[in-house]
Amino acid sequence: MSEVKPLTLVLKDKQSLNAHYMPFLKRGGLFVPTSRTFRPGDLVHVTVQMPEDEPPLEITGTMVWHTPVGAQGRKLPGVGVHFVEDEDSPRRYIEGLLAGLLNSDKPTHTI
Repeated sequence: MSEVKPLTLVLKDKQSLNAHYMPFLKRGGLFVPTSRTFRPGDLVHVTVQMPEDEPPLEITGTMVWHTPVGAQGRKLPGVGVHFVEDEDSPRRYIEGLLAGLLNSDKPTHTI
């Protein structure tokens, strides 16, 4: 089994959560800013400090997206983490918090 790589994501509000959330992935995912090097399929553990003093989320997933340092359009460097499938999916929790924001036209860190 490969080493699990830890990351931390601090979100100040629901708009920030929306900008990092990746609803287009089957199980959902998060974009996590980092300049660290990851390879597709790397197992990643993300501690997410949620907005409004929610307790931190502990999420495990695989790296499926990479925005390198110096990417075109001044995109924030980082990785997309696709949630692993489990019964306590963070997708349902996050989408509940983002009710009404998911289909907004505000830019995100992904697409």
